[in-house]
Amino acid sequence: MTQQSLQMRSPFLVVIGGLLLFLVAAVHHGQEIFTIGSVAGPVVALLVDGLPALGLAYAGYWLAENDSSPTNRWVIFRWCLAGVVLFGTIMGATLFVRAFEGRVITEPLFPLLVAINAGGIAGFVAGYYQSRARAKAHEAKTVSEAFEFVNSLIRHDLRNDLVVIRGHAGILDDELSSTDDVESETPDVIVDKVDEALTRIETSNAVAQTLVGDPDLETVDVADIAAEMASQLETSHRLTVTTDLPDQALVTANAGLRSVLDNVLENAADHNDADDPRIHVAIETTEETVRLSVADNGPGIPDDQRAQLFDPSGDDQGGLIFVGKLVEEYDGTVHIEDNEPRGTVFEVELPRAG
Repeated sequence: MTQQSLQMRSPFLVVIGGLLLFLVAAVHHGQEIFTIGSVAGPVVALLVDGLPALGLAYAGYWLAENDSSPTNRWVIFRWCLAGVVLFGTIMGATLFVRAFEGRVITEPLFPLLVAINAGGIAGFVAGYYQSRARAKAHEAKTVSEAFEFVNSLIRHDLRNDLVVIRGHAGILDDELSSTDDVESETPDVIVDKVDEALTRIETSNAVAQTLVGDPDLETVDVADIAAEMASQLETSHRLTVTTDLPDQALVTANAGLRSVLDNVLENAADHNDADDPRIHVAIETTEETVRLSVADNGPGIPDDQRAQLFDPSGDDQGGLIFVGKLVEEYDGTVHIEDNEPRGTVFEVELPRAG
């Protein structure tokens, strides 16, 4: 019988093993009834060693009906067999020692059956959890590889397409420039949007690396990013954006920091229902930290909802669920305060780069 055949039949081997153990127990205790002339004791003993044997047989049946892979079934079977051998060997060794010492062993089969059944069930349970851990590890590896492939595909193919678009936008600009009395902003808009898309691709790659716990960190000027994104926000939304930024504020991060600012700023802008929506972006630096604050005059966030904003298991909050994870990977913190007299303040504090 090949290993593949054994893997397919392993649940039935557990069933057969359990039934055989029950049969041995039933025959043994049945003989005891005639030997000692009592029913109660052998019946109780059969409950002790027979029911676990039936439970082991049912476990094998459950495994056969379960959607586990043949490999995982084989893992469970081997653990079950190992438990039987281990517990049976230990009990057999104790009986052997007692016999070697000359002690009287009146019923060696009963404790041996109990030990074997207990070992089989314990091994089955241990094998089940081991197979689950293996399956989850394999699933995580598959998802990670797929994620890495898609990320690489987008970065490579989309980047090439955008570079071609930018090149043709330059050709279009030259052709329009050569035509008298023709002015168009289209080429400039195309180039700006392509540059923005290329930046987002780099940002997405940095975010991916950071979220999987393998980021390449470097010194980043958060003040420069904040100034750029605040300007873009005022252009793309109908609101007033003011800033209070130093010339430079260096932290240890990567391009994923742009995603942090992008999501916090977009959240402040998208949920601002004020008649005169305003956002204020400020950065304060100390010898050890850089604190970025984004204050709005929107409706505010109730206290009982703040803890859920950055929790992936909570309600969907869009990109905010990644903000907390990214900031944590940068050894920073993020929290929310009330803005007076109305609105919310998102504060991101990061260690200052040396």
